Amino acid sequence: MGNQQDDRHRLLLLHRWLLITLVVVTALHMHTAEAAPAPEKKKQQKQMVPCMYIFGDSLVDNGNNNNILSLARANYRPYGVDFPSSAASPPGRFTNGRTVVDILAGLLGFQPPFIPAHAMAAQDEYARGLNFASGAAGVRPETGNNLGGHYPLADQVEHFRAVADQLTSSSSPEGKKKMTNQLGKCIYYVGMGSNDYLNNYFMPDYYSTARDYDPAAYAAALLQEYSRQINVLYDLGARKIVVAGVGQIGCIPYELARINDGSPPPNTVGNGAGIGIAVPGITISLGGANRRRSNNNVCNEEINNAIAIYNKGLLSMVKRLNRQLPGAKLVFLDAVSGGRDLVVNAGKYGFTVVDKGCCGVGRNNGQITCLPMQRPCEDRSQYIFWDAFHPTEAANRIIAARAFGSAPGNDAYPFNISRLATL
Repeated sequence: MGNQQDDRHRLLLLHRWLLITLVVVTALHMHTAEAAPAPEKKKQQKQMVPCMYIFGDSLVDNGNNNNILSLARANYRPYGVDFPSSAASPPGRFTNGRTVVDILAGLLGFQPPFIPAHAMAAQDEYARGLNFASGAAGVRPETGNNLGGHYPLADQVEHFRAVADQLTSSSSPEGKKKMTNQLGKCIYYVGMGSNDYLNNYFMPDYYSTARDYDPAAYAAALLQEYSRQINVLYDLGARKIVVAGVGQIGCIPYELARINDGSPPPNTVGNGAGIGIAVPGITISLGGANRRRSNNNVCNEEINNAIAIYNKGLLSMVKRLNRQLPGAKLVFLDAVSGGRDLVVNAGKYGFTVVDKGCCGVGRNNGQITCLPMQRPCEDRSQYIFWDAFHPTEAANRIIAARAFGSAPGNDAYPFNISRLATL
């Protein structure tokens, strides 16, 4: 009991230290941003769709967590170090530059600053699109609570409901009909599930889900709620919906660092310890998955196997909703096949480092994720991973291009995003 109380005390101290650090860094950034020159205006290219709305986690979050009490924030350098200064977007992306949805927006014809974060958007931007994604968010409401504040999927959908109500209720009957029709032509990107495993199911010291569900039952519970939220979006006017699967998170630098630490595999489920952060007088772990070798594979196959069950169910959900919802056109993105191709054919894409983060601390640069003002690797284009968890802009560009223009049945089912936009 004493050790548990000591751990809680250390956790509180660590939370305070990290939050103070983030506040100071944010204040410094705001001071710098005030002195930045106004961005140059560029000629608007034709958009394939009138608007784009984004729901998800830190893979696509672009700043919604910036001003809430959360450890899941990226509004400090070196995050965003390669994000174009001419694009008037605040920091908050969990990568060195653009996210997958930033790049997809560009491929769809949207010009910088692309789709703004809902938390910082002006009302006159609502009709063009918003990003509701939140770092640490999951399908389940409690997912990510170990990292502090965030907006789970249900909250993000409710934020969109408020926006949709405002857009359709502030017009004349003719204007309302026109706006409702426009919402049906937008692209809706939804990517959820990673944190439901990393920051929930595989953290038995913080959450009971691993004791309450086996992997198949847990995936079924996630998909039931996921399906419910997609139905809500449909009722609010969404018709063109992209559902992104979860990648092999058992192979990210964070997991590789844990699996390849030289210790023998445990005989039972691990303790769910995660990111180790050392502060003077404090050593503590935050989040993560069970530590286990699987058939001497360098990846954590226990996590990958659970993800495979979830992704299979996600594809089935997309097929079912396409049958059940009149006029709906859902696309499933296979993140596993695309991610595996990046590693297997790394040289073809110009990557020389496939198992380490560009910015981080410890083995694989994955034991501690990228810290404030830390110096990252010099050539980000050679790395697949930016930090312990997230891809670089270079990897995001390839992933987005495949989702946008891949052959039917490869990375996108039943067709790619380019085709979806024209329907």
